[in-house]
Amino acid sequence: MAIRKYILSGLCFAIAAAGTLAAQDNRAELYGGYVYTKTNPAAPLPKENMSGWVGSVTGYATSWFGVGGEISAVFGDLNSATGGPAPHAKEYSYMFGPQFRFVDGQRVQSSVKVLLGGVFGQVNLNSATTATQQQALLAAGYQGFSQTKLAALFAVPVDVAVSKLIAIRVEPGMYITQFNKATQSNFRLSVGPVFRFGGK
Repeated sequence: MAIRKYILSGLCFAIAAAGTLAAQDNRAELYGGYVYTKTNPAAPLPKENMSGWVGSVTGYATSWFGVGGEISAVFGDLNSATGGPAPHAKEYSYMFGPQFRFVDGQRVQSSVKVLLGGVFGQVNLNSATTATQQQALLAAGYQGFSQTKLAALFAVPVDVAVSKLIAIRVEPGMYITQFNKATQSNFRLSVGPVFRFGGK
């Protein structure tokens, strides 16, 4: 119980401190966190849950215009309807592009970013899959592949200040890939700390 009281007190203090912060007008951001996406690398099969990590860096030339890049990796199992072991999927993306800050308040900053780049995607059949199960998976459209394709991300990061240096970011976005001669447009959400430098 004592630990919970300390944690609660710390959170209340952080929120109170954030309310007194001046606008940051930071010129550089370093972000890392957890990422979740609902994706279907083996289209037209149903979308599946995938999660992993993301890291990005952004530098602002002015108070509202910046350029950044990110790398990300997500992993998940493609639950098959054949009863066999689920194939495993993974995606590694690397994207770059502009970021436009449109909110620079005392406690909250927000921007729009448009990133373009590439993504390496791979789907592997489970090693425990038998020959009969493999045939059933292939017939249902579940097959292994390894491809590098174009990728894009349209996202709106929202940062809530904890201190002058640190904020908590929530970033919803649209994640687009082009595996197997098809375009996949999927929701993506990431959450984590962002470290901000060069502000007032």
